[in-house]
Order: sequence, then C-alpha cells, then structure tokens
Amino acid sequence: MGFQRERFLLRAIAGLFAVQFLIFLIGLAACIEQNQRSSTGPVCSNYGEHLQRTFETALATTLALLGGSRLSSDRQVHCRAGAREV
Repeated sequence: MGFQRERFLLRAIAGLFAVQFLIFLIGLAACIEQNQRSSTGPVCSNYGEHLQRTFETALATTLALLGGSRLSSDRQVHCRAGAREV
C-alpha cells in the first residue's frame, strides 16, 4: 500500500489540534481558578481571542499543507502520464 502523505498529514495535524486544545483547556482551568481567587477583576479577559486566533492559524496551516500536498501528488501523476505517452 505504501506511504500515504495526505493521510499522514491529516493524522499529524489532528494530533496537534488535540494537544493544542488540551493545553488551552488547562490554561482555561488555571484562568478560572485565578479569577475565583482574585478580587481585582478578570485575570484572563482576552483568553477567547487568543484561542480563536490560534485555531484560525492552525486551520489555515492545515489547509495549506493539504492543498500543497494535493498539488504535488497531482503534478507527479501528470508527469508519470506524460512519460508513458512519450
């Protein structure tokens, strides 16, 4: 069957998303705990903005990698087909 680049990339990125989400959950729990202890106001008021920006960047990177991988594999298929015709 061989090495499938798209499947590998998809699984690797899914693993990175899962780890990233876990780290943000731990950070959110720490922010909630700090907010309960603090009497000066919200400690992590822009946490949601950071989370949104991080996931947007990760999603854009994923789509770029998958799109580039697809273009590369299409180019290889066309090169092989052209070599057979010659």
